[in-house]
Formats: sequence, C-alpha cells, structure tokens
Amino acid sequence: MAFKIKSTLQAVESYLLASGYFGSNVAVGEPKQPVAGAELSAAIFMGSTTVAETTLTKIIEQHMVTIRIYRDMIAEPTESIEFELGEVSSDIQSDLIGDYDLGETIRNIDIAGIYGAGMGATWGYVDLGGKMYRIVDISLPLIVDDSATMAA
Repeated sequence: MAFKIKSTLQAVESYLLASGYFGSNVAVGEPKQPVAGAELSAAIFMGSTTVAETTLTKIIEQHMVTIRIYRDMIAEPTESIEFELGEVSSDIQSDLIGDYDLGETIRNIDIAGIYGAGMGATWGYVDLGGKMYRIVDISLPLIVDDSATMAA
C-alpha cells in the first residue's frame, strides 16, 4: 500500500507559512544547521501513516505529522522563550482545531486520538550545528480520505 504524503505535508507547510509566525522559515524535513537570523522557525515531518478505516470504495488514513517549532535558547531570557513558544504553539493548535481548513484530502484532525494518538505537544531541546534550540513538537494526527492506493 502506498500513501501519498506529499500533499499532506504541503498543506501543513502552507498553513504555517500563512500563519505569520515564521516568515519564510518553514521547511519540510528537519534542518541540519541553524536557521540564520530567525526568531522562530518551523519544520514539518512525518511520524507515521496508518489505515484508520476502510469501506468498499475508499481507504481512510491517519497521517501523524510533527510540527517542530524552534527558538534560539541563548538569545533571550529563558522566561520570554517559554512564553513565546507557549503562545505560538497554543495559537497554532487552536487554529488547526478550529475552523481552519487544510484542504487537499485532509478531512479533519483526530484531536482525541480515535484512530491512534491524539493531538498534543512535547517540549524539549535540540542542537543544530552547535547551536542549542528550545523546541515544541506538535503531534498533528490528520484524518485523510483516499490518499492510499492498493496494488497487487
């Protein structure tokens, strides 16, 4: 079975670029080096794809996407970094849960995890090319209609 994840990742990327939080500092895939001059940056990558449900005519999937938000942890006092990341991650989750339409074949967000893990956020740290970042990983479980194809 082949899942078509490109349109899912591009839909999330388009949303983040339009959000105004990151400027043009949004990438599909994890960065390998620090982002120059960025206050905040984001990366989008796949966590998993599973078949959530099938009918006689279509496959309904769950695409677990991770949105990772990065903030240079040395640039500001720790308190302001935590506040900023908290506000941005909360706003993004609220927008996605609310009326925001990601389009493509994305039906909705599996907020409570009916088909697996639900939406959530995990905080941590990551080193990119010798520069430390404070991060928030938003787990975004998307219910997607009919992107998978079955082949013999």
